[in-house]
Amino acid sequence: MLHRVRPIGWACLPGILLAALGGAGCTQDHDLLSRDPPAAASTSGAGGGPGATSSSAATSGAGGGDVVEPPGPTKLTVVNGVADRDAVRFCFLAHPDGTGAGVDPWPSAREGLAFARAQVVEPLDAAIAGGASVRPHVIAGDLGAIEGRDCAEILALAAEAAPPVVAVGLPVVPAPVFAEEKSLLLVATGCLGGEGHTHALEKQACGDAYAVDTPTAGLVAAAMSRRASFDRISLQVAHASAATPVVDVHLTPGRSSVSGVILAQDLSYGAISPSPPFTGLGRGDLGAPEDIEVHTYDPVDGSRLASVPMREVLANSDVEAAGIANGRGFVLVAVGAAAGTERDGFWHPHTYTLLWADP
Repeated sequence: MLHRVRPIGWACLPGILLAALGGAGCTQDHDLLSRDPPAAASTSGAGGGPGATSSSAATSGAGGGDVVEPPGPTKLTVVNGVADRDAVRFCFLAHPDGTGAGVDPWPSAREGLAFARAQVVEPLDAAIAGGASVRPHVIAGDLGAIEGRDCAEILALAAEAAPPVVAVGLPVVPAPVFAEEKSLLLVATGCLGGEGHTHALEKQACGDAYAVDTPTAGLVAAAMSRRASFDRISLQVAHASAATPVVDVHLTPGRSSVSGVILAQDLSYGAISPSPPFTGLGRGDLGAPEDIEVHTYDPVDGSRLASVPMREVLANSDVEAAGIANGRGFVLVAVGAAAGTERDGFWHPHTYTLLWADP
């Protein structure tokens, strides 16, 4: 039996506006959603109640506040990083007045979006109402029970006693974000809780604030860089594992003659780094994709917290090994439980998925 859980969460929405629900503000610079060239300002603190918004701007990560992105159409890639569910669907409701009436859940597939999987919202206006701020709701549980229902009916179903699904409201994404000519990334994070979702290591899986009746569902938003180099592979890392502290992320190529490299340092939850992207390796340097590994390190004591083979990353992704080529940009997205947490629980372990930076 699933229980309805109250809306809660947080977001790191650098650039134009920050929407936050009951969580700590971001503490690291983030890639911008604002227009180029970026304005310099600071990160924002925690917001107020559900739907609260506050103004904020931020400088970009390592590489500079004067980075100008190539032009391109607005694209939106959504990732399921909810650590305690196998699959989810979303209701993108206009804020503050959207009821969900006549709004279909996304994606359209009955089985939803599997954990660590990504999908481009295309066309954008099929799910995101033009000119409106949006409050996503993440839906999980018996997804077959919502077939044929609109979002208003789904939310009503989740409010019933002993509902077959749980619906959790995530932070508001301000309307100007969707008007930017950026390659946007939204990741649903944390845990939704519910019956059976308790364990001695639950906080390592879901975050310090987690309890079975206190979800840590949140939202990470960022702009993925479209910058590319014709003879190199461009790489960024997005941190969307709500229970994982600040980390360093390294990559070990599959060629023994090529040393491992640091992709991102001091990467905090909600951040994407570096900016501009890392371009230190060409396709020939990587060797066989199945031999590549992504390592997560503690930046304080240098200990290795987790190693994820690229074959697992690609299994989570729509990017095929043959698609990893010079002149293309990619983003590694960290999701799941805290790096190093045991796999024996109700959660998905720490892993990465690989996205096209410019889908």
